[in-house]
Amino acid sequence: MEVQLGACSVSDPRIDKLVTMYKPKKTTYTKIEYVLLPDFNLQGPAKDSILTQLKNADELCWVTRDENAESDIHSFISELIISDMMLVEKRLENITKNQKKKFSEEVEREKRLVEKCKKQLEIEKPLSQLDLLGEEQKAAKTYQFLSMKPIILVVNVPENKIKEDLTKEVSKKYPLPIIQLSAELESEISQLDKKDQKNFMAEMGIEEPAVNKMNRMAYQGLGLISFFTVGEDEVRAWPVRRASSAPQAGKVIHSDIERGFVRAEMFKYSDLISAGSESKLKETGKFYVKGRDYIVEDGDILSFRFNV
Repeated sequence: MEVQLGACSVSDPRIDKLVTMYKPKKTTYTKIEYVLLPDFNLQGPAKDSILTQLKNADELCWVTRDENAESDIHSFISELIISDMMLVEKRLENITKNQKKKFSEEVEREKRLVEKCKKQLEIEKPLSQLDLLGEEQKAAKTYQFLSMKPIILVVNVPENKIKEDLTKEVSKKYPLPIIQLSAELESEISQLDKKDQKNFMAEMGIEEPAVNKMNRMAYQGLGLISFFTVGEDEVRAWPVRRASSAPQAGKVIHSDIERGFVRAEMFKYSDLISAGSESKLKETGKFYVKGRDYIVEDGDILSFRFNV
């Protein structure tokens, strides 16, 4: 089975605004890597290869046509649930055998967790909808359950239906992030230069390419936020896990920053835009110095001080 790899920049209007302010030599957006599977038949000869790709993925994106969206999505999620159920049953079988030989309280806790997962799967519900406590959530992730991964649904519609909302019924049945697009239209947009893109989208009543929205949706589904570094050399967006501390955010740039973290100088994107410039921002007293316990928020503009 041959897969296709690709990477997309995550469009962020805040970066565009910062570029107009700082006029840097270089601009860098965050990126998301996609792996396109040519086939999704978990009962076919490529089953093992497909499962490996899915287990290694951080998030799953399912694309379907509008005419059979509901049944197609149902089949996809059912396949994930069946795969997880097979894993659960096999693990429970091994736990039962091992507990008979030598009882372990730790393994017994694992058994209770796996049984909890099994009950959810038996009612044909994905494990992403199962309420698990902190330690349970952590333990469950080690199994790489497919139905526990974040899922995005993409409904591909004909160009003449792009203004109709064909996702409502699907959304009622499947409470997952969903986006509607026309692959034909997106292909046309991608082949135009920026000026022609704007004119074409205005004619079609489209604010921006749907792929931009899909990338941002995927970004959020991964639990990521962006912080920025700014200057004449480069304006850059950096991805970091939500609820990360300042040293952890620094590590995204370089491991030395986390290791030798001293402080982070921070101001908010929204405050900068309101003030109009860094110098005016400092006059308002909204330029902050943060320690290692500071939790980085989306839109923070950071500069790190470290010593190694």
